[in-house]
Amino acid sequence: MILYFSKNIFYFTKLLSLFLLTFICISASAYPARSQTIDSPYPMFQHDLKHTGRSIHQVPRESVLKWSILTGGEIWSSPVVGADNTIYVASTDGNLFALNSDGTVKWSYKTGGELFGTPAIDTDGTIYVGGVNKKLFAITPNGKIKWVYYVGSDMHSSPAIGDDGTIYVGAWNGGLYAINKNGSLKWTYRTASNILSSSPAIGDDGTVYIGSWDQRLYAISSKGTIVWSFLADSKIDASPSLGDNGTVYFGTNGGTLYAIDSHDKGKLKWKYVIGSRIHSTSSIGKDGMVFVGAKDGKLYAIDANGKLAWSYDTGDTITSSASISSDGTIVFGSWNGTLYALNSDGTKRWEHTLGSPIISSPIIGLEGTVYLSSTDWKVYAFGNK
Repeated sequence: MILYFSKNIFYFTKLLSLFLLTFICISASAYPARSQTIDSPYPMFQHDLKHTGRSIHQVPRESVLKWSILTGGEIWSSPVVGADNTIYVASTDGNLFALNSDGTVKWSYKTGGELFGTPAIDTDGTIYVGGVNKKLFAITPNGKIKWVYYVGSDMHSSPAIGDDGTIYVGAWNGGLYAINKNGSLKWTYRTASNILSSSPAIGDDGTVYIGSWDQRLYAISSKGTIVWSFLADSKIDASPSLGDNGTVYFGTNGGTLYAIDSHDKGKLKWKYVIGSRIHSTSSIGKDGMVFVGAKDGKLYAIDANGKLAWSYDTGDTITSSASISSDGTIVFGSWNGTLYALNSDGTKRWEHTLGSPIISSPIIGLEGTVYLSSTDWKVYAFGNK
């Protein structure tokens, strides 16, 4: 009797182990690892590896200026927020700033060259940023240098961090660089022309997407080999973004917004001709609505089928990429110096006029606080009244 009972326990344990192993494998397949970026309100350019711009936080119905802080130069970089609510921003004065949530300076690290790209934060809190002094920096959460990798070419591109901790960044020499977590080179893929501000986006399968001045959008495997490329109508400065269904969106200097099927070897799904230079990255709403700004001063809302839903005219160039609140509010800046918050139907919720051109993209942090940097050398925080 005891032997029979022991055998049953043994077989039950084996079956349970097999079930758990199967469940884990299915779960891992259904829910692939998203990235090595830290769990925070806004850890990288355009929030996530797909560059959707979607925040889980909701901006207030009305907002006021909470604080502003002056740096030593124009700021083209967008802020990012760490797990402890530290705000990081790069300035053209060459400093990476770490700010407390009340706007006071926690620390700053001088890189020795102008910084234009947005930093990215790793799971261990390491901050990566590249500059025009041709170096990619890895800086600890305490503001100490961890390592420096000499790329050998200017970087305006913002880094992205893959599932295995690989750091991807584009450079002026046309190279997409994959850097190991320890600061060594993993591989380089060279496009046929320069990469200016297009920043890599990463799909669920690890494919890296980036645009080049050779007019192509590239899909590169995590091993550094070409998967496919798509020839557009003009140079690409905008960063690509990915929809939940795998559609890749990007705009060109020629003024065309493209929707490409990443699952069908880069086949064109549709294109929408704005006719004015597109420098901003497309943000993607939960319903698949695509929001993109252009040189003509308009923010366009284009549905998943490539049809115009509405546009909002600011009267001046838009290079700022939009952040999307959890309730669908769209927040972006214009070269007219105004920060806008629009309702999902394109009507204005609120605005703040700063006076100097806004090139960078606003982000949405805890409690719906909107952080923004500007060419007036300042970082701003807007929140509840």
